[in-house]
Amino acid sequence: MAEAYSGHCDVLVVSSSDKLNSFMSRVLPECINGDVVIKSSASGARRELLTRDYDLIIVNIPLSDETATNLAIDLSLDRGAMVMLISPADKYEDVYDRVAEYGIPVLCKPINSRTISRSVRLLAAIREKYRKTEKKAQTLEEKMDEIRIVNRAKLILIEQDHISEDDAHRLIGKQAMDRGVSRRVIAEDIINNRSEAV
Repeated sequence: MAEAYSGHCDVLVVSSSDKLNSFMSRVLPECINGDVVIKSSASGARRELLTRDYDLIIVNIPLSDETATNLAIDLSLDRGAMVMLISPADKYEDVYDRVAEYGIPVLCKPINSRTISRSVRLLAAIREKYRKTEKKAQTLEEKMDEIRIVNRAKLILIEQDHISEDDAHRLIGKQAMDRGVSRRVIAEDIINNRSEAV
């Protein structure tokens, strides 16, 4: 068995098959570091997802109470988790055609421990890359937001105090340093306290 994925990865398996559930409960802990939770129905999975988030959700076709492809699509749109389907061989092409546009990979039965291990480790690595990209995008958005707020405060200072943009920039920076807060906090104070006069 390959070495476990070194990052943390919590996995939810949704399967009505006792055989597959037994297989997953044996194989998954050997290839990932994280919790493995198995639910035998879509409704059980949905209840579970109300209480916590998962990095990877594996849905086995068929389910007893809901169409597995619908569940997989729904979860892929609603959550930050990677979702993977396991399909019977005779339905593979139809399933793949249905979910490909949502970025949901499909494994074809029968599966073995090597296939599931490689697939799960690959998806865990992709999820980690996606998480880092999300974090960078959020940081960039926060920086852009701060720039907009600081520029708005500078405009207020320029218009009300009749100072140059450089002086407004220095004033905000100095107040931030003196108070030990970010430039955004100072800018928000200026906007909140003086914007009515603009």
